[in-house]
Amino acid sequence: MRLALLSPVHGQSIDHIAQQLDNYKAFLAPFALRHYLHISLDSSPDLKASLLEFADQNGHDIVICKKSRSTWRPCTSNALCELIKTTLKDNINHDKVLIHTDTDLLFSEGIKTHLQQHSIGCGNKPFRFSNRGWKWCSKAKADPRIDRLISEMLDGDPASLRVGRVCGSFMPWDLFKPFGVMYNYYFNDTFFDKNQNAFWPITEIAIPTILQLLAGQEREFQLPLIRNPKEKITRKTISQHLWFGDYFGLKKIGRDPKSKAFRYLKRLQAKATRECL
Repeated sequence: MRLALLSPVHGQSIDHIAQQLDNYKAFLAPFALRHYLHISLDSSPDLKASLLEFADQNGHDIVICKKSRSTWRPCTSNALCELIKTTLKDNINHDKVLIHTDTDLLFSEGIKTHLQQHSIGCGNKPFRFSNRGWKWCSKAKADPRIDRLISEMLDGDPASLRVGRVCGSFMPWDLFKPFGVMYNYYFNDTFFDKNQNAFWPITEIAIPTILQLLAGQEREFQLPLIRNPKEKITRKTISQHLWFGDYFGLKKIGRDPKSKAFRYLKRLQAKATRECL
């Protein structure tokens, strides 16, 4: 399987990104991977050169977006716009597209079978502006681009909006192309740059809503591949997910390389690397 991996990247060093490239290579072998990376505007000016050098020395296939735009911790919408344009201009056909962030690490080889067996994953629940449990509701309701999407594509019915997660969302290549065109048609603008207090994780609504429109109401959606646990990540957390096979990666686990959970993940990664040799 040929897999395009789209990731927004930010930071002052390549350490966590290099770690992630090695991690995905181990757990997704022998898939052919091409990483499309958007480096955020406030990252180190040396990040691009360091990443290209690391990729060349370690056999990683990466493409870096020519244009850098602002991103914010809960919002990578601008990055996704550039990643879509870069991937579609690359003139290479992939089998699937996987969207993730630069803090996601995999822990299970089961991800390969899951990607082969399932078409779309991003989560897909009805979204309601009245959901007071989601802190971004008021900003979502005030976003004029969501209003436009509802008016032009959802027959004016906000109840047709869907919500899911971005990290670990995936779709087939033939669906990614119209998805990318539609996403950039509605969201490739400077709204967040001009209204920085208005940013919110718009991709969590835009991605599942657009995919539902394109795939049809009857199409089954899987959960995204990456989990973001609210509780502390432990070795038991990973073992439970390995047992149930419901997720294949975790966010932020690499932030504490001395933790037992991270060391356990690294042992699983080393085992996966040995098995693919």
